[in-house]
Order: sequence, then structure tokens, then C-alpha cells
Amino acid sequence: MIPGGPEAGFAADARPACGSCGAVYDPAAGDPGREVPPGTPFGSLPDYWRCPGCGGAQHGFTVPEAPGADPMEARVAALTASYRLIAERDMVGVPICNAALSVEAVGFRPHGPGWIGCVIAPWFLNAILIPRDPALWAGLRDGDKTEVALPSGAYRFTAARLGVLGTLAVIPLASAMNVFTDQQDARAAAVLALDHLMREPQSENRPVEDAEPPKPAQSRPTVSRRSLFGGGRR
Repeated sequence: MIPGGPEAGFAADARPACGSCGAVYDPAAGDPGREVPPGTPFGSLPDYWRCPGCGGAQHGFTVPEAPGADPMEARVAALTASYRLIAERDMVGVPICNAALSVEAVGFRPHGPGWIGCVIAPWFLNAILIPRDPALWAGLRDGDKTEVALPSGAYRFTAARLGVLGTLAVIPLASAMNVFTDQQDARAAAVLALDHLMREPQSENRPVEDAEPPKPAQSRPTVSRRSLFGGGRR
């Protein structure tokens, strides 16, 4: 599960609008009629809160992007900001965290219904698919499984809600983060994971030695492909 709250991807003073009816949420005013006091940022709204205009879900609210902005960059920035907030607020001093690591997004690129890449955090390494449409997997609960086709095959992703980004599709790659000596080591494992996930099946006429992805120069991936993908592919 990915917690909700201020990590919803909006600034505290943002005034997002409902994509269905245009209703605007003003954090300065709150929504006293629904027990939301003035001064409540959109990201801190309770789970039960819905659009006062049409009853739509929170993930249907957006802040207009700046003209010419790259949608992928905006979503990835919101994703990393969310995890950095969680790291600062909830994970400091937690034993499962590797203090040598920091939150970083690695290798995001367009794929199918959204954008896929890896996120490194002190307490996990995950492959994450961010949907273009935040409502795409709205019917899934946290922890539900959904199958997504990648170039290397079909994988079972785990659903995880993250505020206005909607429901993400996640493959946990590593949770024992103490196996990584530093950020470069974790980054190399993320690159290896994405290379595996996004590589087309090898042709029968191709040399066998080409089937193994090259290891990043001057970096040693600490996690094997078996440990990274043992439970994700069907």
C-alpha cells in the first residue's frame, strides 16, 4: 500500500479542478460541509471526500499543466516528490531503510497505458507503471493484482493508489535494501531490471551469448535477475 495524504502530488496551496464538472477545490476555504476545515491541502483530504459538484473521485482532480510541459516529466516529478515526503516524514530511522540510499526515479519511458520505470527508495526498489488516465485502474484495491504485457512477457503488477496519480501498477523488485552498498549500486540494479523487463524475446537465430543483458560499466548489480523477477512474471 502507498499512503495517501500530502504526497498526492499537489503543492499545499494548489487549487485543483474536477475533470468531470469543473468544480474547484480551494484549500483556503476547505469544505466545512464535509468536515474538511479551512486550510486543508487537497493532498490531506480524507479518503471519503468526493467532488462536491458531481461526486467524482479525488483522482479526477487535476491542476492545469504549464503550456508545453511534458506530461511524463510532471507525473514522475509528482511520484518522486511523494516518496521523498514519505521518506522524510515516516521512514527516518526505520530499521528496514538503507541510509546510504535516497529516492530517485530511473529510466521512465512511455509504455502501453502510461509510463514505466523504476523508483529507488531507502526501503524498496520497485518497477512502477504510472497510468496516463488516473482512473484506469480505479476499480482495483491496494494489493490487487493486474496483468500487464511488457516486451519481455506478461507480468502480474500490484495495484497501489497514490493520490491524484491514481492507481499505480507496481512490481516489487527488492525490499532488503541493505544489499546495496550505495546509490550507484541500487541504480545499476534498476537499470538491469528495466533492461530485462523491456527487452524483446531473443530470436532463435541470434547468438546465445547475446541473450544476457550487458552489465553497466563500473557498477556491480547486487541483485540477481532471479531475485528481482522470481515472482513477477506469469
